Formats: sequence, structure tokens, C-alpha cells
Amino acid sequence: MNTRLLTKFRIFKLTHERTPGHDTVWSFKPLVGEENHEFDSEAAAHEWVADNPEIMIRCREFIIVPVYHLVLA
Repeated sequence: MNTRLLTKFRIFKLTHERTPGHDTVWSFKPLVGEENHEFDSEAAAHEWVADNPEIMIRCREFIIVPVYHLVLA
């Protein structure tokens, strides 16, 4: 059987929030609207960031995370 691992990546912005019972925490928030894309590689996500500076100004701190893996058989 020929199997293949497929990984998708997504960009999350890091936000510094005040929460009840804690001082402040960093949390991951997904980009909203049309900006919430899945990418086939981390490099493709970095290219999208470079091509969309007007969107990324709103979230200067961001992280690119693998969101799921899919095994295709």
C-alpha cells in the first residue's frame, strides 16, 4: 500500500490578553475572514505573509503552525 502524509499549515496571530485570575497571557488567535487560509507548506505561508503586508500590520506577532496531518492511502 502506498501512503502519503499530508500536512497543512495556518497562520495564527499572537495576542497579549488580560484574563480573569491571571495577569496576562499570550494566546493564539486565527486570522479572520479571507485571511484565514491553509497552506501546503511553511514556505508558502511565508510567501503569503510577504505578499500581504497590509493584512499583517494588524498582527505583527504571528506564528505558522501545522494544523493537521492527513494520511492518504
